[in-house]
Amino acid sequence: MPDYPYKILVAEDHPVNQKVAGLLLNSLGFDYMLVQNGRQAVEAITTGSRPSAILMDIMMPEMDGFEAAHKIRQFEFASQRNIPIIACTAVDEKTIREQCIAAGMNDYLAKPLSRAMLKSRLEYWLNIEIKTVSDEPANANDIKSITSEPLDRAYLNVLYGIDQLDDILDLYLIVTEALIDQLSSSVQTQKAPEVKRIAHEIKSGSYSVSAKEIATLCRDLEIAGEKEAWTEVTKIHAALFLSFGKVREFISQKALVEISH
Repeated sequence: MPDYPYKILVAEDHPVNQKVAGLLLNSLGFDYMLVQNGRQAVEAITTGSRPSAILMDIMMPEMDGFEAAHKIRQFEFASQRNIPIIACTAVDEKTIREQCIAAGMNDYLAKPLSRAMLKSRLEYWLNIEIKTVSDEPANANDIKSITSEPLDRAYLNVLYGIDQLDDILDLYLIVTEALIDQLSSSVQTQKAPEVKRIAHEIKSGSYSVSAKEIATLCRDLEIAGEKEAWTEVTKIHAALFLSFGKVREFISQKALVEISH
């Protein structure tokens, strides 16, 4: 049972990030409701949902986080309400915080989320003290990792402090493999908007599981796709395919080792 009489609305389209956000919120004692895109977030608010705060992804289908926040603020103007909206995104632009504030959001968190980061911002905007004790760093970037492996499981355990890590990694493999298949088709047909969108989706989920090489390749792929530099896109796509293969093998081997023990 939740420890606090609050419900958080999570607007997020990536299955891995949905699961991570839900687990982190539950670990902090919060209940939550999930929507898949900005349009659904607006519908939830305008049809009577009264969440205590909103965690809003930026890049979503149908309606992005910026437009959703703006429409929610327009609706709230008449009702004299102001639900805290916290942007959660893997967008790399330096101006993202300013863009979020301009759209009517209150705050900004960079992915991957951690329990400590989320705890700090919810405490501030809900004006409460969350009793869950955590000794993890307040900023995930403060965790120094020296591993050369495709994923850093020790880092993930500190970052999330959850027992369901294997479930998250299994879900990551399923979702990312499907996205890479879609990406291959978009690269072959040279559909730049789709290449950029899918690369961002893979990047977002990869940040959440510390697949740093994949995330970096996807960031480069977004840039190359935007420029329609197809020779570079093809090169990065091939490297991405190999990198995902290493991650998949690493996760599978770790699972087999744990089963054998």
